[in-house]
Amino acid sequence: MKKILVVCTSGLGTSLALRLVIEKFVRENNIKATVEHTDIGSANFMGADLIVGAKQVVNCLPIQNHAETVALEDIVNHKYIRQMLMDCNTIKEWIWGKEE
Repeated sequence: MKKILVVCTSGLGTSLALRLVIEKFVRENNIKATVEHTDIGSANFMGADLIVGAKQVVNCLPIQNHAETVALEDIVNHKYIRQMLMDCNTIKEWIWGKEE
């Protein structure tokens, strides 16, 4: 199954809040994927197809199994988060079966 990993510094507040937004997005777009959240240190040990988090956190992650990353500059604007997800190639492929 496809997996989206949401990452923040501690793995508690920001990643959990983003996870809820992303889970709603996944349901609304009929994407068959699990969404998990974690701290930056544990992210290296968790496989994922897509990694999402605040820009300053995502930019600190080493490239992991060729997973695409979505680095958010605004973590509270749901419309912006949804648009960033829709713009990423992994989501495009999952929804429409192709990359653009």
